[in-house]
Amino acid sequence: MEFQSPAPLPPQRSHIGVAIEAKLSALQRELGSRVPVTLARERRRPVGAAGDVSYVVRRGAIGLKLDSDRLLVSVPVDVDVEICKPLGPFCPTYGRCQPRLSAVASVPALLDERYAVGKSRVAISVVSPCTIAGIDATPEIRQQARQQVGNVQARIDASMPELRSSVASMWELLHHPVALGKTTCLRITPDRISQARPVASKDTLRARISAEGELGIEDPCEAPEAPVRPAPLPRLATLEEVPDDVVLRVPIRTSWVDISAAFTRSLAAKPEHGLGIVKVEAQAAEIGGRAHVALQATVRGRVCGDAWFVGVPRFDASTSRVRLGEVRQAPGEVRQPELEALARRIEAEASAALPVDVASGPAALEQLVVSLSRGLPPQVTAEHETARAEVSGLFPESQGLVALAVFSGRTRLGFE
Repeated sequence: MEFQSPAPLPPQRSHIGVAIEAKLSALQRELGSRVPVTLARERRRPVGAAGDVSYVVRRGAIGLKLDSDRLLVSVPVDVDVEICKPLGPFCPTYGRCQPRLSAVASVPALLDERYAVGKSRVAISVVSPCTIAGIDATPEIRQQARQQVGNVQARIDASMPELRSSVASMWELLHHPVALGKTTCLRITPDRISQARPVASKDTLRARISAEGELGIEDPCEAPEAPVRPAPLPRLATLEEVPDDVVLRVPIRTSWVDISAAFTRSLAAKPEHGLGIVKVEAQAAEIGGRAHVALQATVRGRVCGDAWFVGVPRFDASTSRVRLGEVRQAPGEVRQPELEALARRIEAEASAALPVDVASGPAALEQLVVSLSRGLPPQVTAEHETARAEVSGLFPESQGLVALAVFSGRTRLGFE
């Protein structure tokens, strides 16, 4: 009997999404440790007829907020200014003032397509002017402040991390096989990395980054010493929506030869009611627009010869085995009570194990996430939660039965 094979399972996309959360207060502390309190100091700079000016520039508390795709770092700046008039070896002070400036540094909150942090922008404005003895010292202070802008920008840009090498290391790790058993491995073929635009709420800055691709089972595993040749690091994409969870969709394929052998072993017991099954051969069949497993059963006893049955594949999570439901005689077969009874037996007893233990998925996922988290700065914490491991469906194809295993969880990086 010939059957039309169902359409094959489409390629399955998987993603490893990471939620990144940073406390703005923690970022403020980190910046505060990098930017000195005293920004500039000058002693007796000649300013023409007014005399000599001395000043000390000190910063106040650093503030952070997100503005679209840039992180704004605001710094109040206080200046203590003295002006003196040279008289021989002396320079009596005849005026003081304490102007206030506002410095705002703008740092990109998104990486560019080459995984680099963009350059900062710094602007300084005068909040409170400085007038001494009728002389407006504000232009001189503004000029000196602008000269410091370059130093501040250089300090900020130098403190930005170089991330491409870290991303490249993680990208290579993704290409290493992950053990699912003694002989089977999970092989990942990533092809895209994307980031989402950051959002801020209260004291928390949130971002997301995700690696995507296809996965498959490798049996036997490639030798551990075999060289890993990762694909070139792709350009970083910026998307509006990026997943913040981990979902690995793994097609587990079992040939019809192995399915047939397993079904035969589970059914080829001594005959019941004078009817037994000698051998079963399984194949894919599309009936009424629905995927089925067709069985050619060699029967002996009160009925002899070949009989055809069809059933819907199901995964029994309690036993981790493939079974058949809705078993009945195949379309076109002559209905016989004995074969109807045999269909019930097939539904109750026919089973086959998957070549991979799905229960090993969470441990493999944990191993993968732990390997990706190595080398993080000490102030960054990594948390992972595995939610489930399940077979979401069985798909008969021309070459065998495909079980779609889904391993899922969540990973969070925190800076607090």
